Amino acid sequence: MPTIAIIGPGAIGGTLASLLLETPQNTVSICARTPFEQLQVTAGGKTIHRTVTVHTDSDATAPVDWILLATKTYQVPQAASWFPSLSGPQTQIAVVQNGVEHLANLAPYFPAERTVPVIIDCPAERKSHGQIVRHGNVRMDIPNTPNSAAFAQLFTDPAVTVNLTDDWTTAAWRKLCTNAAGAISALVNQPANIAAAPQAAAIMEALIRETIAVGRAEGAALDDSLIPAIIANAAAAPEGSMNSLHADLVARRPMEWDARNGVIARLGQKHRIATPYNQMAAQLLSLLESQ
Repeated sequence: MPTIAIIGPGAIGGTLASLLLETPQNTVSICARTPFEQLQVTAGGKTIHRTVTVHTDSDATAPVDWILLATKTYQVPQAASWFPSLSGPQTQIAVVQNGVEHLANLAPYFPAERTVPVIIDCPAERKSHGQIVRHGNVRMDIPNTPNSAAFAQLFTDPAVTVNLTDDWTTAAWRKLCTNAAGAISALVNQPANIAAAPQAAAIMEALIRETIAVGRAEGAALDDSLIPAIIANAAAAPEGSMNSLHADLVARRPMEWDARNGVIARLGQKHRIATPYNQMAAQLLSLLESQ
């Protein structure tokens, strides 16, 4: 029976916990700052309540087979305080986060050979502690390795698809193209369909073009056809839709501007590729965060 600990029961972590609990052989616990007794997930008009074990003290935990890290990228140093008590010699960790630096972010804390980087598309939002609304199915892209295959086998619910890819770098940068463009919503405090405005679409195009250029330098195979597809998808989003960056701004929480735009500027500098739009986006978001 696989034992699994999820660090960070937000929209992503809470959704993954609910999907893992659909497989009877999984034993799932949650590591969080705030305790709650039930995990309540609403999807497709149906609400499921599950009693879960929530730890707020690492001293109360024991080694598990899998750690699922579902915190924000900037929370990795704090989340790492859970690793010693949760880790045994065979423990593996799946890093379910935004950006393209999953392995680099975990390198100071966990062996790379037991780390699985995960790109996720998860249309969900957290209403309160332990209360999640999932608006659609979940897809995860992971490298095609034996460790990743073992991670994929943890999920049997048809609402989740785990894709093993031989080119995870491309999958990660393709997602980053979408995330980088999503900065416009937070910058102007407007929902995703602001992309229908020509001015917003022009800025999104510039953000994506820079991301594609840097991604190609990092080894990703990215086609320019991503640009109109991403903009059209955002423009067609339901009224009021907010990406996680925008939602964090509205809730006055720290934002993942570095993992979504700052990383493009940093890696662009490494490859001597100009990234003025992403650099400015990261700087402006940083200023908004400090207000």
